[in-house]
Amino acid sequence: MVFPLFKSMTELLLPVKQAEKRRVEKGFANQDAMHRYIKLTEQMNKSIKRKNAKRIFDQSFKESA
Repeated sequence: MVFPLFKSMTELLLPVKQAEKRRVEKGFANQDAMHRYIKLTEQMNKSIKRKNAKRIFDQSFKESA
């Protein structure tokens, strides 16, 4: 199979991304629930990163003292 040269990678991957999005949306009752879930997971990941950074900073501070 030969792809035309003018197609970019985003154009080639667009059907794959749309199929993945549909698959994810099927797991949720509606759009709002999906967006709330995404927002909550982003907030949770941020707080975990902050806790890890604080722990590493505290460890390095204890070692230097």
